[in-house]
Amino acid sequence: MKKRTILFFILLIAASLLLFIYTFSILAHTPERTGTAGLWVDFFMNLPCCILIGYADYQVAKLLQKRFFEQNGIRIILSISLTALLVGVLAVAINYIVAQLYSFPFSIEGSVFPIVLWNSLIVLFIELFFYNRRQVEQQRKLAVMEKEKALYQFEALKNQINPHFLFNSLNVLAALAYEDAEKTNRFAKKLSGVYRYLLTTHDRPQVSVGEELDFVDAYLYLERIRFGDALRVAIVDCEIWHERKIVPVSVQMLVENALKHNIATSEMPLTIHIIIDSDGIVVTNNLQRRSCVVRNGMGLRNLQHQYALYNRRIEIESSDTSFIVKIPYLN
Repeated sequence: MKKRTILFFILLIAASLLLFIYTFSILAHTPERTGTAGLWVDFFMNLPCCILIGYADYQVAKLLQKRFFEQNGIRIILSISLTALLVGVLAVAINYIVAQLYSFPFSIEGSVFPIVLWNSLIVLFIELFFYNRRQVEQQRKLAVMEKEKALYQFEALKNQINPHFLFNSLNVLAALAYEDAEKTNRFAKKLSGVYRYLLTTHDRPQVSVGEELDFVDAYLYLERIRFGDALRVAIVDCEIWHERKIVPVSVQMLVENALKHNIATSEMPLTIHIIIDSDGIVVTNNLQRRSCVVRNGMGLRNLQHQYALYNRRIEIESSDTSFIVKIPYLN
């Protein structure tokens, strides 16, 4: 707990204790203890013990927060019940000892009821504190998610709009215009489909596997025209997984990374396997690295950050001959 939180907590305990002592002194018809002197004597005698009780309440509530994080009702009932039992036993023991030492009348109801009621109020304040902290943490995580999502989407869009991709695509389109009108028309539609997908998913944190595969199909069509036999792609697909959710552009980014970092020629074709199964999507490519490419890993790191926001982890395996990335589903 921070210093300001501790100070506020002690002030809350002190204020509530003073109010309870005054109220129950009046209800118990003990005017000799409701005067200024008697009130403050009772207050300062009970304050240290009540601070310790409040600290114990906090630790019990903190422990139950971890065990019953999503079950608010059960957690609050358990917090109040457990602390009430402990405080009740402690109050009976202390009041009995004091009654024996100073010949005071001993009453279980008078000893237990006020302190248990006060303790229940403190527990409720502690639960309210934890609730407020959860809300603040959730808002912070949402802000981080939005920032990370914006960064990833910016990188994905920038990678597709970069001059090299656009220049290569337009060169291919211009060459096709002289050869095959139908193929030119199809290429232009696939190119527009790539950019349409990027623009329509920029504000969506998740897309279905089916949507992503349609996008990958359009992207691969463009790259197959460009690379010809130098690029070989095999997709093992099953439509029952098409409704599962993933981060937009994640599969395409892995394919693009494979093309960017590896040699692809007719003599040394680049082979990419995409497998969609029950656990996620696996993208594998053979390794034949280019020597002139800057490898900063930014795209893959951004993708890892995106999945980490959903408490999912991307698995990466690399050997001398292959590079494997497994993307988990978000649902």
